Amino acid sequence: MLVGSAKGLGLLDFQDALAGHPAYDLVSLLQDARRDVDPEVERVMLDRYRAATGVGEGFMDAYHVLGAQRNAKIIGIFTRLWRRDGKPRYAALCPRVWSYLERDLSQPALAPVARWFDENVPPELRGDPKVLSA
Repeated sequence: MLVGSAKGLGLLDFQDALAGHPAYDLVSLLQDARRDVDPEVERVMLDRYRAATGVGEGFMDAYHVLGAQRNAKIIGIFTRLWRRDGKPRYAALCPRVWSYLERDLSQPALAPVARWFDENVPPELRGDPKVLSA
């Protein structure tokens, strides 16, 4: 981002300036709650990143684990914003985030977590919370 008259680059969003796993930034971009990302685009971008950085298969497990954690958190926050705070636009974003979570849960590394969801959150309760609460 260009910063005023400094004619240099500036920091737009520093995510609390925390160091974390590099997969988290990718999952934040490629499983965005506010826009659809085609699964093929996600795959191509991940392949490109892996080729450029040389990360191994463990990276993909981390990507899906972090994606599942992030998406479950987002679903909870968006549902709260809709129900408690009366912000209906957040409920409309939940189906997209659920689809990302379901894709992450389909990975072998997340089999125990997927089983937990299957036992505790039936498929008919996953998706648009406005439809589910009607």
